[in-house]
Order: sequence, then C-alpha cells, then structure tokens
Amino acid sequence: MRRIYSSLAAAVLIFQSNPSVAHAFGQRYDLPAPLWIYLSGAGAAVALSFVIMAIILQSTDRFAVPTLPLSTAPVCRWLAHPLFLGFLQALSVGIFMVVLATGFFGVQNPIRNFAAPMVWVIWWIGLAIVSALLGDLWRIINPWRTLYRWGERLFGHTNVSRTYPALLGYWPAVVLFAIFAWLELISETGESPRQLAYLIVIYSVITLWGMGTYGPETWLKHGEAFTVAFSLFGRFAPMGADRQGRWVLRPPAIALLTQKPVASSLAAFVLLILSTVTYDGFLETPAWGSVLGWIAEDATLRPLFVWLQEAGVNLHKLAKTLGLAVFVLGFVAAFLLFCGFMRQMGGAGSFRNIAGTFVLTLLPIAIAYHLAHYLSYFLVSGQLIIPLISDPFGQGWDLIGTADYKIDIGIVNAKFVWYLSVLSIVLGHLIAVYLAHVTALRVFPTERAALLSQLPMIVLMVGYTMVSLWILSQPVVESSFL
Repeated sequence: MRRIYSSLAAAVLIFQSNPSVAHAFGQRYDLPAPLWIYLSGAGAAVALSFVIMAIILQSTDRFAVPTLPLSTAPVCRWLAHPLFLGFLQALSVGIFMVVLATGFFGVQNPIRNFAAPMVWVIWWIGLAIVSALLGDLWRIINPWRTLYRWGERLFGHTNVSRTYPALLGYWPAVVLFAIFAWLELISETGESPRQLAYLIVIYSVITLWGMGTYGPETWLKHGEAFTVAFSLFGRFAPMGADRQGRWVLRPPAIALLTQKPVASSLAAFVLLILSTVTYDGFLETPAWGSVLGWIAEDATLRPLFVWLQEAGVNLHKLAKTLGLAVFVLGFVAAFLLFCGFMRQMGGAGSFRNIAGTFVLTLLPIAIAYHLAHYLSYFLVSGQLIIPLISDPFGQGWDLIGTADYKIDIGIVNAKFVWYLSVLSIVLGHLIAVYLAHVTALRVFPTERAALLSQLPMIVLMVGYTMVSLWILSQPVVESSFL
C-alpha cells in the first residue's frame, strides 16, 4: 500500500509548488535519545501494565459492562432518523457510482482521478479509523446492502436458494481479504483507475451473488470482507448497539471481550489483518532490502531466477508474494504457539477454546498499528479529494470551486508521526493486555491459573510492541539502534 500512497502523495508535489513545503514532506526526525531507549521503554510500559493489572484485577466476576443509552439524546435521535440514514445511504451509493464512472471514463492518471484517492485513502484508511474511534459506520452506508434493498423494493424480495454451509464460516471473507491485501501491497493493478473500477465491479458481482444466494445479512456477515473488517474495528469503538439494537456509549474496546471462542475462520481473519498491516510496514525497512539482496546474490538460486524471468515471472512481485505468505503463516504459527504455552501455564482449557477466546484481544494492536502507520498518509493524501470533488474526471472542471485548493503537506511532520506511533502502539498494547487479563480471569478456573497463563502472552505482546515501533521508525527517524 505504501507504493500506492506514495504515488498519491507525490501528487502533492505536483499541486504544491512551495519548495519548503515539498522539502518538509521528505524530512526525518532526529531522536533526542537512541532508538533502543524508546523500544525498551515501550516494552517496559507494556510489561509494567501487566503487573499493575495483575494486582488490581483479581476478581473472577463477570465484569458487568457499564453502558449509557444514546437513544434518548436529541442529537442521537436525529442521527438515527430514517430520513438521515436514507440520505447517508443514498450519498454512499452516489459516491460508489462516481468512483466507477471516474474509474472507467476519467483520465487514467490516479492522482487526477477521483477513484484512487477515494478508495485507497478516504474509504479504506479513513473509514477504518472512523469505525475504530466512533463506530461501525459501514453497517449503515454499505452501498451493496443499500442497492440490494432498493432492488427488493422494486422487484420484490428474493427467495434464498441455499442455506449457508456452516463449514464455510468466515473463510470467504478471509480469502477475499487476502486477495485485497495482495492487490494492495504487491500488485500494481490498484494504481490504474480503470483496473480499479473493474476490480470493484467483480467484487460487486461476487457480493450481490452471495447476498442473493444465501441471504443479504448472512453473506454480509460471513462473506463480505469489509463488513467483517469494519465490524471488528467497530467493536473497539466507544459507541455501538446493545443486544436490543439500541445505540449505547460504552468503554472503548470492551465489546471485544467474548464469553465464548470465535470461529477459527474469524480468528484467521483477525490474524490476517494484523500480519498484512505489519508486512506493509516491513516492506519499507532496510531489513527487507537486505533480504532481497541476500536472495539475489545466492548463486544456488540464480539458475531458478533466470528460468523464472524467461518464463515471464516478475521476480520482485514473486518475492513480495512469498514474503507476504511467510508473514501471515508466521503470525498464525506464533499465535498458536503462544496459545499452547498459555494452556500449559494455565493448566486448563482446550487449545481451540483458548485460541478462539484470546484472538480478539489482539485487535487493539491491529487498530493501533493501522492508526500509527497510515494516519499521516490520510491527513496529507486525503486532501487530494478536495480538488477532485470539483474535477472528478480530471477534465479541468471546477464544479464547487475547490479545484485550485492547495494541499497543505506540512499538516504533519516526522516528529508528529513518530510520537503518534509511539503513543498509538503503546496504548494499543496496553488495551490488549487488559483485555487478555480479563479474558484469562473468565477462562481459567483460578486467579493463579489466569495469571500464569498470561506470562506467555505478555512476552508476545512486549516483543511485538518493540518490533512494531522498530518497523514504524525506519522511514521516520534518524537514529542508530545503539
């Protein structure tokens, strides 16, 4: 994704002629202390939080979740009014159609076409952040759900032809999100507005077919990758729906606590999100360049490389694809390994139940990494949408007077990005430690067993805290590790 965002961010240099601002875009931050101090301090903070929670949280009660109903507030009643919701849904469908139209018929320069910034920056980055910080907005504005409902009103309700197989679980969403991640991180297809529009059409056909075959809500819940992703992010948010469907205010991330283990396929989806976003950052590190250099210089592999090149294989894409597979499988293996350690230390519970119960406690880490990794791109590249609203097809229009908007690339700097990264990663891991500890008190029969079971998890989280910050530091700071 960095490649796509870098090309979008490069548009800033085209739109913005101020050399000092252009220089600021590429600046790096000189840390006032060696990087290892930050990494060690962040890891120590996570470890210390475990000690504090072990002392404070010793009860084995059910941790009743305090909630505050929002349905009585006038503003919330207005926001939940069918007319306002209908407006949001119509607006979403309208934007969806504009993305397709500009993708097919607009100029094919992605930085002067509405489609690419709207999909990659505003929708994927922005909506993920909104979902995590406010609530699952996608559940309301999903254009495929709206189009399907409109079709039912026009042509009558469709009869569901098949019962959704229980064995499928969330695996369709896992497969579709894996393809999306490959397109996002490795393929160059997403850089072309027309190819992006074709991909959206293909995905729309799959989604509408699934909704018509298995029922709209069933397919959206299990097979539509982004409904699954945004609903998971929304469980982190301080706003959500209670069991009666009423909007309530709740403690952040509390909805990630689960009484029973989630399906293996949903656990795989969570680990896929976590591993792909981390891999995106790893691709920007010198370590990745070193890996490529080591592979390229291996004499035993050279004949294979020659043969693959002659066969028309893009070796760089192949290396990145294999790297992605290794990252995903490595994350899954590490999580399962530490779940095994947790079972041994806790002395109770089945391996499957432990893995399915604790996997959601990792989601705050994925959200924190998403925020730390992409917020600066969102704040800078997201401004591209302002002039493109006036000229979505790149034809020189100025529909609402924003075509001459000058993008402020100095809205963030390397120092801001670095400290935001530190804060996000540490907070995300602290929340994950809390969720894991509460979950352990629910799962294991005694406080001692719960405490012992968390020792492997805290090792995993401390290690990942330090690795995450190291990855995020590479494009941002100037500092040796020592």
